[in-house]
Amino acid sequence: MLDIKLLREQPKKYIDLLSRRGGDYTYLYDVIKMDKQRRELITEIESVKARRNDLSKLIGQYKREKKDATPLFEEIKGLGSGVGNLEKQLKELEETIKTELLKTPNIPNEDIPIGFDENDNLEIRKVGTPRQFDFTPKPHWDIATELDILDFDRATKISGSRFTVYKGLGARLERALINWMMDLHAIEHGHTEFIPPYIVNAESMIATGQFPKFKEDAFKVLDERDLYLNPTAEVPTINYYRNEILDGNKLPIKFVAFTTAFRQEAGSAGRDTRGIIRQHQFNK
Repeated sequence: MLDIKLLREQPKKYIDLLSRRGGDYTYLYDVIKMDKQRRELITEIESVKARRNDLSKLIGQYKREKKDATPLFEEIKGLGSGVGNLEKQLKELEETIKTELLKTPNIPNEDIPIGFDENDNLEIRKVGTPRQFDFTPKPHWDIATELDILDFDRATKISGSRFTVYKGLGARLERALINWMMDLHAIEHGHTEFIPPYIVNAESMIATGQFPKFKEDAFKVLDERDLYLNPTAEVPTINYYRNEILDGNKLPIKFVAFTTAFRQEAGSAGRDTRGIIRQHQFNK
């Protein structure tokens, strides 16, 4: 999430940088105003609480001196309801600011050239030579169907569109690739192997940037605990140490995780409608 301090110090610089993404990020000027209001409210709340503490001490003094403390009690009562309203305003303001910042993407590197589509991409270098075929290559869905290793039609019958049955050597190849990749990182590169939960909570989705931006792509579990099917292995793995302070002497900590991931692909209508791209379920 974008640090609000950066926006306070150099709002135009960071809003201009974000605008390179092609969107309108001028709403962040309103966020800066709300942040100012938030800080003013905090100051006002602290002032009211300080006054309330002073009155409490004064009431004790009045009682010892046998003076009438009724006006002081009345003032404290008024301050109590007043601070409650201020704290409610503060909470609502902080939630709005948080929501606006959560939907704001990362700031792009200043050295990245500005472009509108892939045609504006800058080629840095080439490695190797693209293979030339003396025949028309077939798409993977045709090859897989002819080899009888993937079955798209029966997966649709079983579950619906954007699902695949891995069959025979296709299933064995998928399993072999998973084992090879996990062994490579766990044995050769010293990563700790993980098979995390397939269901995560909303806090985990927010902490990894999935929410609110990709909320429509998530499969929500019918459960009162606000749970979701995991959309990618990074979500449960990154959240393993969420809200914990780690001992720097133990870094780097290296994990490799396998999980089945689930995505609605709500924003991909009409894109990659064939094959194993943009599936609702895939291994990662």
